[in-house]
Amino acid sequence: MVFSVLILNAQSSPFDDDLRERGYFDHPYLRYEAESGKCETNGTFLQATYDQRELQSEASNQMAVQLISENDYVEWLNAKAADGLTLRFSLPDTVDGKGTRGNLVLYINGDSVQTITLNSYWAWQYILKSGSKYPDNIPDSITKFPRMRFDEMHVKLNVKIPENATFRLAKADKNDIPYTIDFAELEEVQPALTFESITDANKVEYSPANGKLQYFVTQNAGKTIFLPEGKYEVDNRIYITGDNTKILGAGMWYTEIYFNASSDDKSTYNQRGIETNNTNIVVEGLFLNTVNNKRYYNNDDRYQVGKGLMGSFGSNSVIRNVWIEHFECGGWIEGANNLSIQHSRFRDNYADGINLAYGCINSSVEHCSFRNNGDDDMASWSRADRMCENNIFRYSSSENNWRASGLGFFGGKQNKAYNIVITDPMEAGFRVTCDFPGMPFSSDGYSEFYNISVYKGGTVSGVAGISGDLWGNQQGALHINSSSQYDLQNIRIYNIDLYDSKNDAVFIGSGTKYIRNLILRDIFIHGTGRYGMFFYNPKGNGNYCNIQYENIGAGTNTSTIPSTFTFIENCNPLSVSKIEQAGIRVFSNEGSLQITGKEDLSVSVYDILGRKYYQSSIASDQTIVPNLNSGIYIVRWNDYGSLKVFVR
Repeated sequence: MVFSVLILNAQSSPFDDDLRERGYFDHPYLRYEAESGKCETNGTFLQATYDQRELQSEASNQMAVQLISENDYVEWLNAKAADGLTLRFSLPDTVDGKGTRGNLVLYINGDSVQTITLNSYWAWQYILKSGSKYPDNIPDSITKFPRMRFDEMHVKLNVKIPENATFRLAKADKNDIPYTIDFAELEEVQPALTFESITDANKVEYSPANGKLQYFVTQNAGKTIFLPEGKYEVDNRIYITGDNTKILGAGMWYTEIYFNASSDDKSTYNQRGIETNNTNIVVEGLFLNTVNNKRYYNNDDRYQVGKGLMGSFGSNSVIRNVWIEHFECGGWIEGANNLSIQHSRFRDNYADGINLAYGCINSSVEHCSFRNNGDDDMASWSRADRMCENNIFRYSSSENNWRASGLGFFGGKQNKAYNIVITDPMEAGFRVTCDFPGMPFSSDGYSEFYNISVYKGGTVSGVAGISGDLWGNQQGALHINSSSQYDLQNIRIYNIDLYDSKNDAVFIGSGTKYIRNLILRDIFIHGTGRYGMFFYNPKGNGNYCNIQYENIGAGTNTSTIPSTFTFIENCNPLSVSKIEQAGIRVFSNEGSLQITGKEDLSVSVYDILGRKYYQSSIASDQTIVPNLNSGIYIVRWNDYGSLKVFVR
């Protein structure tokens, strides 16, 4: 065994981006990591590794503590009084995929105060090494590899842990099963909402004596429905059928709706979650959980086992202070207008955290936590024939995403994501791609992504289950790919920090489609496994400014830019808007330079030493093709400024 040295005055671990208000900076909890130098323990430290065969590759910072013998413990000094405990942990699975139970005892200042039960029933998903990449929960070490080896539990404690008190979690069971602790989070739980404190005169209070909850909600459409503290087992989906309906719990720590229809029965695939297409809906103060422990029934996507939130939520609806775990997706919203999702937690789900899909417009997700989800945490997919437009993800954090990315956009018009933090994704950090069929990225305006931090994003290609994504493919921390469905166009990405990328920090690639008008500005790359920027056969054009590199693993900042892609350096912040206004396009094609504009222009081309190589007038919508050798040139026109162009 490897034992830690006792660390005195161990405190909570800070989130570095909170001070610049990136991510869920106003989260109510403090983090206590089970890592060397950050805790006291007589357990075994698991050393950091990106080898996906190792359990800790899915832990925060790829490190954790294992408690193997009875009374093994991990301990911290509390920084702030708290009575809400969240614990991220891993217990082994069983041969039938039903999971293992284990018990910890919580000690405060040496006194035993509470037993906490852990259960790995919801963890441990398995992916075929070859074949379908949808996970299931049936172990098979020969044909499959595991993901989602961690889960979490949260409990409102019987007593409050005082400020500057030690709190210890000790293994209570006499066995040699390893109990792996990733981290604990503590927070002060706000008082429960009461029926009496609700000022709406049109309010009703639910009790199990009123019959089934879903029936009660239907019968009281348009009212404010209060669910007092307690756990409510529900065997069917809850449909909200009337405008202006509010469902209020006592708080996410107090009121749980537990959907108990078995996901082992395909007839129940649609019997979980809350769904509505009505307007002015409010869902607030709830914990949504389910017996479900996999993505699909029998690994068949025709039998989706249920999202926590679904439907359109009409117009002007609000989802606030909701905690959602163990669904297929935390939420899959289609057709919403001006939906607001705030201060919610989407964790330990088997697919997306939240997807604003199929015609969602003017909607926002903000001040939310996403963790340990099995597909894109925050996503917008303009599925089928409806464009997603003017949607925003902001002030939210993604952690330990184990498939796809922390943030993903697939088609759409003038969407935004900003002040986002993505930490420890197993695959891409955030991605803008053309992988899925539907409406393309619009040529009207730009989709923008800015003020984003990605820690340890991307992955090197290799054998599935050891490295790479589920197929063993490489992914960038920032992954841009005009793959197969439509052109990737009018994308602005700026003020981005990429830390310790596992492979390439920025991946720019193409399949059969083109990249048009990509703008990368103020990209700061702090450490990579390989290149700072890798070009995988991209076709099209983009411009860049102020890309800074440090500690680049490949020894050179970028791979070779192919002749099919024109990458222009433009650091004049005024010139871009003028260039767009004039409709100017500059790109290389088969070794030549092509210049087109929507206005009459006077064009001059200089070499890098300032010598004029070419000058001509260009009429509106005319294309000129100067005869140039390979090299770097400066293109100037009228008073619109200049761009640096690579010609291969």
